This record gives sequence, structure tokens and C-alpha cells, in this order.
Amino acid sequence: MRTIALVIAMLWASNAVSAADMTTREVVGKLFAATQQKPADLSGKDLSNLDLAGLDFKHANLKGASLFGTDLAESNLSECNLEGANLDRATLTKTNLSNANLKGATIRRPSIFSTMVPYAFEAPVFRGANLEKAWLDGVFNHSDFSGANLAGARFGPLSSRDVDGSVLRGAKFANANLKGAVLERANLSYTDFSGAQLDGANLQNTDLTKAIFRGASLEGANLATARLDETDWTNAAVPADVLNR
Repeated sequence: MRTIALVIAMLWASNAVSAADMTTREVVGKLFAATQQKPADLSGKDLSNLDLAGLDFKHANLKGASLFGTDLAESNLSECNLEGANLDRATLTKTNLSNANLKGATIRRPSIFSTMVPYAFEAPVFRGANLEKAWLDGVFNHSDFSGANLAGARFGPLSSRDVDGSVLRGAKFANANLKGAVLERANLSYTDFSGAQLDGANLQNTDLTKAIFRGASLEGANLATARLDETDWTNAAVPADVLNR
């Protein structure tokens, strides 16, 4: 019985690996032939679990693509169209996603750091990216979301108050749009929100220890039971009840 189980497991694993619509070689070929003026069209493709590390995607169209479990370490996805794409469990070590369109994309439980130590230089970059209504969940320590559009985005699981939220220690959200974003139960200690727009955001039960909100707007934001040890509110528009704690 054990032998049969092992054979079934091997067959399942083989099918899972071959489930992608393209091989790594085929993707590399498409990207090699593409230019930034005529980018590769990989929209809707299942590219799950492929090794695409270190590639320049040259503004490729990946709208609706599945990159589940895909290794994108040190890849350049800047200005790519990833609207509605699935990047769950993807490896995003040193990945450049600056100015990419990630509207409605999911990035849940990605692998970012090569060791148990979250070194800042390994964190992905989302500067200026469109992450409107995207869903991110997991460890994003030191990730750079400066100037990104995160309106209506969600960080963390959908439900269960017993489940911890996302971890974003030391992340950068300077001048980002986080209007209506959900960051409930997230660890946001040492995070920089300077000049960010957080109007109507859900920051309930977050850890904001030594977070920076200089010049940020938090009108109508929910900060109930948030931890506010040494939080910097300099010139920030904050609900009165928060400053009176």
C-alpha cells in the first residue's frame, strides 16, 4: 500500500509541475524576442512553479496570469501589466515591481527572504505600482511601496480575529495612497507612512510602534486598539481620539 501511495504522489507531483502552459525555455524565448516597444503577451497564461528568476520581462503583458509558486527572484517586472494576476507563494526576493499594474492581483504568502533574517536588501520593490484592491498576505518586511496606489487593498487574511495579520516591519509607504485599505492586525512597527493618504483605512489592532506618519492623512481611519508606542504623528491629520490616548 505504501508503494502505491508513493507512486500516486509522484504522478500527482509530475502533473502539478507540467500544469503550466509554457516551459521556462519558452518563456525565456518570448522575452528574449520581445522589446519594451513590443512586449511579450503572456496574459492569462499558467506559469505556475516555473523558474523565471533573474529575467527582464520588458514590460510584458501578464494580465490574469498565474505565477503561483513561480520563482521571480531578482526579476525585473517593472511596468508590467499584472492586473488580476496570481502571485501567491511566488518567490519575490529582490524582485522589481516598480510602476507595475497589479490592480486586483493576489500576493499571498510569498517567499521573500533567503534566510530567517529579513534583510532589507532582499525585500521586493513596489514603488509607484498600482495595487488598487490587491490582496497581500504574509511577511513583507522592508518592502518599498513608496508612491504606490493601494486604495482598497487588503493586507492579511479575510477573517478570524485569532489569525495574525501581515508583517510589514520597516516597510516604506511614503506618499502612498492607502485610502480604504485594510491593514487590520498587521505588524507595522518602524514603518514609514510619511505623506501617505490613509483616509478611511482600517488600522484596527495594528502594531504601530515607532511608525512614522509625518504629514500623513488619516481622516476617518479606524485605529481602535492599535499599539501606539512612540508613533510619530508630526503634522498628521489624525482622529482626535488617537492623539488623546
